[in-house]
Amino acid sequence: MKSSIYKILILSGALAPAASAFSLYDSAPAIGVPESYAVRYKAYMNVGYDDNRNCSENNKKGGAFVRFGVEAAYADYESVTKISYNARVGAQLYNKTAHGTDHRFFSDVAFNANLTHSITPTSLYSLSVGFTFTPQPEYSNGISGYQSYGDCINWNISNTYSQALDERWSWNCMLAFSGNIYLNSDYQYDDRYYYTLGTGFSYKASERTTYGINLRARYEMRSKGYDSQSYFLTGSVTHALSPISSCSFSAGTQLKIVDGSVDLYPTLSASYRRVLTEGLTATAYVSLSNENVSTYNYYGNYKSDMTWRAGVNLRYAYTPKVAFRGGLSLIDAHYSKGTNGLPNRHRTAVTLSVGMDYVFTETLTGTLDYSYTISDGKGYDYNRNIISAGLRYSF
Repeated sequence: MKSSIYKILILSGALAPAASAFSLYDSAPAIGVPESYAVRYKAYMNVGYDDNRNCSENNKKGGAFVRFGVEAAYADYESVTKISYNARVGAQLYNKTAHGTDHRFFSDVAFNANLTHSITPTSLYSLSVGFTFTPQPEYSNGISGYQSYGDCINWNISNTYSQALDERWSWNCMLAFSGNIYLNSDYQYDDRYYYTLGTGFSYKASERTTYGINLRARYEMRSKGYDSQSYFLTGSVTHALSPISSCSFSAGTQLKIVDGSVDLYPTLSASYRRVLTEGLTATAYVSLSNENVSTYNYYGNYKSDMTWRAGVNLRYAYTPKVAFRGGLSLIDAHYSKGTNGLPNRHRTAVTLSVGMDYVFTETLTGTLDYSYTISDGKGYDYNRNIISAGLRYSF
């Protein structure tokens, strides 16, 4: 009985480990109980060149950089209270300043931790904490710059309680708090805070397939511009393709309230994680929702921010010493319903990335990375190339 209940909660996502230590996107959950490991430490250093730090064709400026720091990771899935974390403390130093800031030195700090406690044989409490202190990544924002925005603090704290009702049904509720704060006062108009609460049910149709229905409310408070309220009703399915591969899909509606306007929008998300062949792993995601990012303008406010996000990542272990990586990501943001005569706005940004790892010894690995970004949107047209090489040392 306890084993079956445990599988229900795993498939419902309660015990799924983070797919990537510092990913901005949800991936399909891993199936099965993950492996434990003792504390692991890594030191890293990369040197590279960015040919368009300002993300602008009119004010294009290149610069060399060095990125360095230390990472730590730990996982204990054997105890009643299961704990895992990933942490990074580092910095990035440029030889030139970017437009909008006189800083050359930027932080590179991130922390992600998960805790799951078995309250009873049929109930679980889960806590997830995420924190980053870095220049805001370009792909996380519909119409943002990159280094010119300076350091930015992002965080997310999520609490979930899951209760198995029988061998097939389970119930859950969640409460989360997240936010975004810019240290550069010129951009603090986009500071925002999210409060989210929700509940849902999961049904285990088979050993490999679980269905769910969820109701979620999100309240966003902004330092400037209109606050918003969104209510989501979604149905979902998670399917185990194999003991180590899975896919998930959810779709539904989003009721959004902004400054007295009430509108209904579609929302969906899908993710895929699979070991295709020996040594080749693929992950993919796609999402659609009406966000409220960078909607404030000094002349007015956008009430709608319909945004697609999609991407695919591949990793291929060619030999025990050589591995290749590749990825393609897309963000497509449509801003509409502007006040005070603000015209509709559309922006698309696509990033292609490739990389290689070479294992010199058991503790030393070399890396080589390249990324190309093309952005299309009024006032935000640009191309950008970043290349870097580095070393990772495990100890």
